[in-house]
Amino acid sequence: MSSVRVAPTPASVGYVRAVLRDDLAVLPEPVREEVALVASELVGNAVLHARALDDGQLVIDWGVGEYGVEIAVTDGGGSTQPVATEPAPTEISGRGLSIVATLAARWGVEQHGSGRTVWAIVPVTATDS
Repeated sequence: MSSVRVAPTPASVGYVRAVLRDDLAVLPEPVREEVALVASELVGNAVLHARALDDGQLVIDWGVGEYGVEIAVTDGGGSTQPVATEPAPTEISGRGLSIVATLAARWGVEQHGSGRTVWAIVPVTATDS
């Protein structure tokens, strides 16, 4: 598994996306793009809805496992539990975890102490779009 720690800022979303694309360069481009999108949604949700860990950072872990590319974002928890929703067509936000649920073979949330990890597994075979 690879790992990076980032500040809980919007700029970190693009940084993580770039790091993942570079690190996973051996995978087909469609897979890298799906991984980048899933990571963007998970990091973006942590930035918007969660607290940082005690050191002021978020931790992003990833690696290629038996079922695909595993991505995990660990934060200091928040006031709400991450869930996929179906917002009204006129809503301007709220689709992130629905996107994750569509692209990932599996995803979930693990609570640990006051923090949590939101994870997803993106299949190495890209989905048809």
